[in-house]
Amino acid sequence: MDRSRLISLGLLFYCGIGWGAAVAIAKIATTGGVHPLGYVFWVAIIAALILTGTCVLRGTYPGGTKQHLRYYVIIGGLRIVCANVVWYTTVKYVPAGALAVVLGLTPIFTYAISLMLRLEHFAALRAGGLSLGFVGVVFFVAPRESLPDPSMIPWLLFGLLAPLTYSLANILIERLRPNTGNSLSLTTGMVWFGAIVMLPVSLLTGAFHVPSYPPSAPDLAVFGHAVISGFAFFALFEMIRLSGPTYASQLNYVVTLTGVLSGIAFVGEAPTWWMWAGTACVLSGVALVNKRQAVNG
Repeated sequence: MDRSRLISLGLLFYCGIGWGAAVAIAKIATTGGVHPLGYVFWVAIIAALILTGTCVLRGTYPGGTKQHLRYYVIIGGLRIVCANVVWYTTVKYVPAGALAVVLGLTPIFTYAISLMLRLEHFAALRAGGLSLGFVGVVFFVAPRESLPDPSMIPWLLFGLLAPLTYSLANILIERLRPNTGNSLSLTTGMVWFGAIVMLPVSLLTGAFHVPSYPPSAPDLAVFGHAVISGFAFFALFEMIRLSGPTYASQLNYVVTLTGVLSGIAFVGEAPTWWMWAGTACVLSGVALVNKRQAVNG
């Protein structure tokens, strides 16, 4: 395995495990009284400050050209504003494991959109890996324990907008990437855009969250999620730069696995043999996609 693929694999699992655990963290925060819109703001602003500090240390800063601003608005609007508002809202009303499964559909949407736009060529092995991953997702959602209340179904359907939005962002991240600027500076500009937009939105809607002192468990959950996201956004951009959007979308399989396990550990969801069967399918799907990358890389 060459160095770039090894780096991409490490970034894949960092983002996947971090964002997977964030599903349970978001559940704790939103059910603990943090409004989803206020949650989006705090995660974005803390992550933006972390990324800005990293920029200062590395001597790189977000660009301010029209090309850069367009990038921040489109990618930040999709990833920070739209997708996060959808899934932070959804996680309050459905099990963490079920939402993790929904987020795991992102690779399917990404590959389908890429094929329609002729950005990707059909490959049987890649399609097999994606399909196997999707089967794993089905195993996670199939047991009746996944949705204990039928009233959760509309919320789960609403949650499908999150992987669709993430897919569009994954594809556009590299296509709209400015000629100047690295992954760190571009990520920082994107996250700052999301924070700037969500501040007035949360204030005007009465959703702004005022942290308590000493911090409560929901406050700590928000801070922990923000730290994870700050570095995961940078890692995502680097992974897409190194290996492309469809490869990067595989992180959602890891998000699914970690999200389900986090739901078991922190929210009290009971494991079943369906979950372990789904785990095997998810990991096998990732392995097939990585093997395809090795053959064609």
